[in-house]
This record gives sequence, structure tokens and C-alpha cells, in this order.
Amino acid sequence: MMPVIFILGVSALPLAKNLAEQLDAKIHGPKLIEGIDAGFDNAISHLRQLFIKRVPIIGLCASGILIRAVAPMLGDKKTEPPVVAVAEDGTSVVPLLGGHKG
Repeated sequence: MMPVIFILGVSALPLAKNLAEQLDAKIHGPKLIEGIDAGFDNAISHLRQLFIKRVPIIGLCASGILIRAVAPMLGDKKTEPPVVAVAEDGTSVVPLLGGHKG
């Protein structure tokens, strides 16, 4: 399944575009950001919907929002999609979920 690059602000857009090109991914962000593939009104709700659909999530944001969004849906580490937090400047990458799939 095609991963989603999840952003919360325009400052993450340059890295998001770079990653999306390299990973054949779509960029999802708040509706007010131009140049994204899909917009949302509520970040937590959107993340939960992606997770339920088993979409791999690469969040260019604080890991806390990713964790708090998907935590209520955690259940089976073998079927859950990967969730990765990446610093907006690309200096840190932290895999949060999905390490059991390789």
C-alpha cells in the first residue's frame, strides 16, 4: 500500500515533497496548505482513518501526535501498518510501529 507523508505545517512541505517523490507517496496535510495531495480538517481523526485502513504513515511532526492518534487502535503488531516519525528538518527518524514486518 502507498504510504502517506503526514504534515501539519507548510514548513514540512519541502521535505515531504522530496520523500513523496522518492517513496511514491502522497502528502496529506491541513486543507489550507497548497501543493498537497489530500487535505484534512482534524489531524487526529485523519491519522486514525489512515491507520484503520492500514496505510503506512510517515509523520513529519512530533511523535506524540502520531502516538496519541493511533494508541486507541493498537491491537496486533503483526497486522498494524508502520508509523514513522521524522523531524521536519530530516535529521531524525524514529520508527514507532511496524518493525515486525521488516
